[in-house]
Amino acid sequence: MKVKFIKSASKQEDWIVDEKTEICFIGRSNCGKSSLINAIAHTTVARSSSTPGRTQLVNFFDCGKFRLVDLPGYGFAKVSKKVKDYLEVIIQEYLLYRKNLFAVFQVCDANVVTEDDASMSKFLQQRFINHFVILNKTDKHPMSTYQNNLARTARFLGTKIDNIILVSAKKKTNIDLIDKKIKKTLALISK
Repeated sequence: MKVKFIKSASKQEDWIVDEKTEICFIGRSNCGKSSLINAIAHTTVARSSSTPGRTQLVNFFDCGKFRLVDLPGYGFAKVSKKVKDYLEVIIQEYLLYRKNLFAVFQVCDANVVTEDDASMSKFLQQRFINHFVILNKTDKHPMSTYQNNLARTARFLGTKIDNIILVSAKKKTNIDLIDKKIKKTLALISK
């Protein structure tokens, strides 16, 4: 998939104004979301950092038929309360008011799925028909470990097993499945 950075925005009035379909990626700080976007793009388009909470703006990327939007992380981040509150507003504004938004891919660390992840998942399930969960960082243990826990994780997150994709951005495992899920989801628009 060709992915090209367009712009970053800190407030709603700076969002891109058009009718183009958007698919957003959201995840808890330090879930490897930026690395995942880079793996999907097959190049470095999103800045990744070992310090949690580095994505602090809404980042727009052109992917041809749609736009990929990278939202700031939720939950724990090594930032002040003021910055956390500011990031929450950015996330809420985008998820609640963005008319272009068609699907949400929630990225979770497969090794540490938290209450924050579960709360966000349940919120997204209620709001969006097209909500998928990417369990990233599956390179830490054998894939069978994650597959064996899939039903339990799905129950905890309040989603269906079919909506979960096990990946490793680091090893590029199952990145093609995300691409397929995006294409299948976009096909629904033209029906």
